[in-house]
Amino acid sequence: MTVLTREEIEQGLAENRNSPNGTARNAHAEVLVGAAEAIGDGPLFRTALDNLINAYLWSAESSKMLVPFARLLQEYDKDPGAFDRWDAHSLFWQFKWVATAISDSPEIPLPSAVGWLDEMERRYRIAGYSERPVRESEMWLADAIGDDDRAERAHRAWLAAERDDMSDCHACELNGQGAYAVLRGDDARALELWQPVLAGERTCAEEPHRLFATSLLPLLRLGRFDEARSHHVRGYRMARGNESLLPSIGKHIEFCALSGNESRGLEILAEHAAHMSPLVNVDDQLAFHGGILVLLRRLTELGHGRSPAVPYDGVPHTVSELYEVLRASSLEIARRFDARNGTTRVSDRFLARIEREPLVDVLPLGVRSSALPRPAAAVTAPAATAVPAEPAPGLEELVERARQARDQRHPAADALWAEIGVRVDARPQDEVDPLLAADVADQRALTAARAGAGNAAELLEAVRDRYLELGRAERAALAQLRLASEAAQSGAEPRRIRELLAAALKAAEALDADEPLRGRRIALAELSSIRVESYLRSL
Repeated sequence: MTVLTREEIEQGLAENRNSPNGTARNAHAEVLVGAAEAIGDGPLFRTALDNLINAYLWSAESSKMLVPFARLLQEYDKDPGAFDRWDAHSLFWQFKWVATAISDSPEIPLPSAVGWLDEMERRYRIAGYSERPVRESEMWLADAIGDDDRAERAHRAWLAAERDDMSDCHACELNGQGAYAVLRGDDARALELWQPVLAGERTCAEEPHRLFATSLLPLLRLGRFDEARSHHVRGYRMARGNESLLPSIGKHIEFCALSGNESRGLEILAEHAAHMSPLVNVDDQLAFHGGILVLLRRLTELGHGRSPAVPYDGVPHTVSELYEVLRASSLEIARRFDARNGTTRVSDRFLARIEREPLVDVLPLGVRSSALPRPAAAVTAPAATAVPAEPAPGLEELVERARQARDQRHPAADALWAEIGVRVDARPQDEVDPLLAADVADQRALTAARAGAGNAAELLEAVRDRYLELGRAERAALAQLRLASEAAQSGAEPRRIRELLAAALKAAEALDADEPLRGRRIALAELSSIRVESYLRSL
């Protein structure tokens, strides 16, 4: 492997800090740590470790920060003088992130988690910092293991301790104080505490994003429907597509399920289908999938259990099948926490969540959303809410809607294509239009690529060749670009990734001059090359 120079590593760190959060950024940051360590540059190595910790924090892999933080702490213990004032402050600030990551990692024994709090308290005391962050971390760990007396003592100590420059920002602290009030059954008190954040008076990088989601059910329970509607519409726009906010996305989906907006919940689920695979941070996975399970159970109760849902790990599932898969995997995670904690607190709360009943019949959201198709045999509903069943759309109409949604990159496209796939599979192969068959295969290949399936490249190549046979070069060019993206995602050799990117650009440039999508295909291929190249250089 080529050894990177100091200048190349510094450039890579600068690019990495500005890269989109997620696994690609994390992988690049890991490479830079190894490169800095290889050249034996201590200050650069410490900077790379700090960058890696921050990259993990803003992704669904936050629990991975434990190892680089331990190494950075070793560097500090070996030579505290090598850390300037800002470096030392950053290191101690990260203690709080690691405390959360340890609490959220069921494979870490409880004595080790408690021991970490003791170590954090000791180091903060020696460094002259307030115990305020320590008591907050203690409160959440005690609450998770069901030690309510200790949690209450830690809560009082947290509020009584003096604030200093190691304390969380006001917005984050108010989030935690309100969340604790909700767990104690006091929704009104929680909303009172949250008001400065919800009103925009106190903000930070993830607030009010998280609080807009967290406040939804308390508002519904208190009958404050206009505020709930506003928080959902505004909050989802802020959290949408943010990997570190998947628990908040789960809360928005749950809100839709409990407010008569199941179709909107399905659209949000479809938009985040690529994140449904198991996450490194299992606590985030439990929170995200919990909201999805509320929606899937509600859909089953409404008679949609046999309808197609978004695929999971590249495999198509009906609503009921997906519910069973996610429920089993989620309960397994909850049981791991219970085994670590010695109580059933986590699984008890999780089961109570996914069994919640609707809080309002229908709360209009003021956003356009496709209506749910009426199932052939729906669950019997009360006469007061019964409505005439609408006929299911024909295949041609469904295909037209799906292609339009695909071209507009609408989140409902995945669910539409899944339903089309079910209908196509039920027909004899010689009765299916070849282009439609190619479109269904295209969507399934894309789903497999998003999920990291081992046969994704093979499926994409088959789709590309099929489109070429049908004279749809513009679709073949897109499949070629997806092959390059899949190769980068699966960790292929840089040379192979560059070859595929070059082939994608060549395919786009070869499109007819009068092809309306030619400019878009070329621009997309060039942009993809730019985004991937900085990562490839480090490899």
